[in-house]
Amino acid sequence: MKNQFLGIFFYLLYLLAMVRPLVPIMEYYANYDYIAKVLCENRDKPYLECNGKCYLEKQIAKTNHNNHEHKSTIPQIDFEKYPVSPLDQFSYNIKNFDANYIHRFFVNKYTSQDFYNSLLKPPQA
Repeated sequence: MKNQFLGIFFYLLYLLAMVRPLVPIMEYYANYDYIAKVLCENRDKPYLECNGKCYLEKQIAKTNHNNHEHKSTIPQIDFEKYPVSPLDQFSYNIKNFDANYIHRFFVNKYTSQDFYNSLLKPPQA
């Protein structure tokens, strides 16, 4: 029972983390009229047809900005301190390829018929 509870808890926690970036969009559609009439910065400019999208853009930027702050705590690797680093440039050398070159192959002058005739000789008396 305890393992099932922990499994469901961590599943819901993971689901919450995955849905978190969508919360501003869901909030925008849920409160569309209020955001368009009160919180929109461009409500005095109806020709822009913003309808609160400026507010939505700011909320999404806040959500993304919070994610970037968490990523900054990850230590960065200084590749100058290590002898092995990713290659910046790749050099491919293509050898000269002559399309007119004809390969000389060994051609057997004997056919399979000649081979069987030499192999299956009648006995000589």
